[in-house]
Amino acid sequence: MIYRLTVHKIDHSCLFELTWGQSQRLTASLPYPPALTTLYGAWQRAYVTYYQQGLRGRPGAVGQVSAMAKLDWHSQVVQAEARLLSEFHRWLRHEALFDLRAELMRRSPSAAGTAETRELFLACSPLELARLPWETWEVGADLGQPGQIQIVRSPATIRSPTADQQPIRRGKPRVLAILGDETGLDFAGDRTALKAQKQQLEVHYLGWQPQEDATALKQRICQTLADSRGWDVLLFAGHSNEEQLLAGQIAIAPHTFISVKELAPYLQQAQRRGLRFALFNSCNGLDIANGLISLGLSQVAIMREPIHNQVAHSFLLQFLQRLANHEDAQAALMGACQDLKLEKQLTYPSAYLVPSLFRHPDSRPYRIPQRGWWRRWRPRRREMLGVAALALISLLPPVQDWLMNQRVRSQAIYRQLTGQIAPQSSPPIMLVQIDDRTLQEWRIAEPLPIDRTLLAAIVTQLNQLQAPVVGIDYLLDRPLAADAQLRRALTQGIIQGDRWFVFGAKRNHRGEWLTVHADVASLNWSLEGDIWVPWWHIRPRGWSDRPRPFSYQLAMAYHLSQTPAGPVPDLASRQSLQTLIQDHWQATQQRPPLSPRSRLHPITNGSYWLYQRWLQPLLDFSMPPRQVYTAVPAWQLLQAPEQVMATLGLDSLADRVVIVAAGGYDEAGSAAGGGDNWPPPPAMAYWRDSATTGLTGGEAHAYMAHHFLTGHLVVPLPDLWLVLVAALVGKALTMAAARWPDPLRWRLILGLATAGYGLLTLQLYIGGALLPTVAAARGNGVVLSLALLEDSP
Repeated sequence: MIYRLTVHKIDHSCLFELTWGQSQRLTASLPYPPALTTLYGAWQRAYVTYYQQGLRGRPGAVGQVSAMAKLDWHSQVVQAEARLLSEFHRWLRHEALFDLRAELMRRSPSAAGTAETRELFLACSPLELARLPWETWEVGADLGQPGQIQIVRSPATIRSPTADQQPIRRGKPRVLAILGDETGLDFAGDRTALKAQKQQLEVHYLGWQPQEDATALKQRICQTLADSRGWDVLLFAGHSNEEQLLAGQIAIAPHTFISVKELAPYLQQAQRRGLRFALFNSCNGLDIANGLISLGLSQVAIMREPIHNQVAHSFLLQFLQRLANHEDAQAALMGACQDLKLEKQLTYPSAYLVPSLFRHPDSRPYRIPQRGWWRRWRPRRREMLGVAALALISLLPPVQDWLMNQRVRSQAIYRQLTGQIAPQSSPPIMLVQIDDRTLQEWRIAEPLPIDRTLLAAIVTQLNQLQAPVVGIDYLLDRPLAADAQLRRALTQGIIQGDRWFVFGAKRNHRGEWLTVHADVASLNWSLEGDIWVPWWHIRPRGWSDRPRPFSYQLAMAYHLSQTPAGPVPDLASRQSLQTLIQDHWQATQQRPPLSPRSRLHPITNGSYWLYQRWLQPLLDFSMPPRQVYTAVPAWQLLQAPEQVMATLGLDSLADRVVIVAAGGYDEAGSAAGGGDNWPPPPAMAYWRDSATTGLTGGEAHAYMAHHFLTGHLVVPLPDLWLVLVAALVGKALTMAAARWPDPLRWRLILGLATAGYGLLTLQLYIGGALLPTVAAARGNGVVLSLALLEDSP
């Protein structure tokens, strides 16, 4: 059950309003005791005086304590705390709050005999009221049921909803640790506490550098907060102050502050990308917490009062230890406060009263997710040691990718050495590349987004060359002034020759699909395709809301363009073209004429949960690019189309699929800063005799479309499977060797078998489109060797 309690101080009275369930409500009003303000001020003065050296804030007038007669300030703090809490709890036991406390302690019938979790979200105004230690309120103490309610704070004003869904990350939770102004402080303890949890957390530090300009530092902090990879936790250490109009401010460098209001847009971006928890291990954070929760952040832990440097270290160490043990943030904060109260009270009196957790009422406490781990085999003998090591290596994606790249490069060399390259012919794909020279010729200074006039000219030229299928590998989701010109070119292509147009689609960080804008084209007479390159397979309906892959749509459109009785793009259609295609296949009781390997295998789908890609076809870069596509610069196609066609030996492009894509300029990609240019795979670098010319997204799509069109889908067999098979074969050979002992002969046989296996896999790749990888080839030899040596004298 979740309760929400709002406490408003109006003049000399306080209004308590409790809400829960389906609009149930209780209200109570009672006088605010003036003695409480006096006792709080006395405790605060004693507290600040005791901790006046090393505070993480600039307390101002409160901290300007003149030299006084030597007193036992530890005793002063303890006595002031006892008087404050006594008066505070006496006030909260007022008879006017009896019904409210009784309701909080009432057990619902459904929870009888069970440990019901009840949370009380507490919001106080004004700030004077929020400074009181509400976390110490044992609501049911006078009713014989203390400690039954978890008190968590919430701002009185919340303007934004919270995005409480935790993103799925492959690695550790990402922590951004901002280390602010270190004047009078020492962050070594903060670093030590964070370093101790390096197995659980991925920590990135950000702080002021000597001689760094304040404006540059602010900009760096803002850009880092809005990092596209997202953050799970934000941690600030340093000086901070309350500033209601600015939602609090933090000191990021000597004499340099930045407010939460200034950080708001970047914090909201970080929130959308996964930021769920913030910890401000600094002073006077009430305004900071109120401001962040009002922005929609899920939860924030702050210090309501000035905090001593050593107390901050001790609190952070305990809090992170508990968080790393998969306690939620609320339990971790309560546990850290209990440690300060029970274990450190003699050293740090009253420190346990200072931390508070603020949460959005619609949120759940942040918790580091428990991630699964692979259960390893316990090696007893060398055979089991070899199997376990190879199995582990075969499951590491970075190792798999590196070995796969080297394996495909070896296959390219084998193709060339054995002459197993298809005879020179005109490939089925034409890649029209918008390169730097094209941009220069068209005087395009900002190619992001791409100029629609340029695309219109290219489409018009392809219409004249009778290209049946044109794919535009650009995201055209934003309206531009020249959209009408591009739309005219597209509609002319359909009117003149029933041409098929395929546009790129992409999912944004919110999970929404971005596709071609309605001013450019309609999906009633065009197709959309997912431009994420690794997305290979075609999932059955109901498995995913993804559009078909971009390259798949190109191949499908080409097959339909060659089918006389098939559907064609119709400008007057009121139904999506994709739906018409599906209805066509159902009506004819046929499947798309593509390789069965293009559809997702259930094993592949299941392996994704293990971060594997078992039986997933690969981009076969062992084929030379000239066998896959013909690359034509866009400027050349526009200026000298006759020369291009003469070079290709063609009268038209009637039997070609054309892809219009970026040709390597730096800004290429769906976002600012590029992203469409990648390092060349080793096999591609081998064919080009260069390791510097990169791979573009258009070239990757050309390979994928070629494989869909020709059915050339090479399926790699998982290394793990082959290692396990090799282990069984090794055990059988061990038994055979025991009957006919001759280690030297067996080693010779094993060496020849391994070499033969290697040659067999190279040829099987070409003839059977199967790929047992290098790791499996070498691993089999290792496993078999260990098996034979296991029982050797």
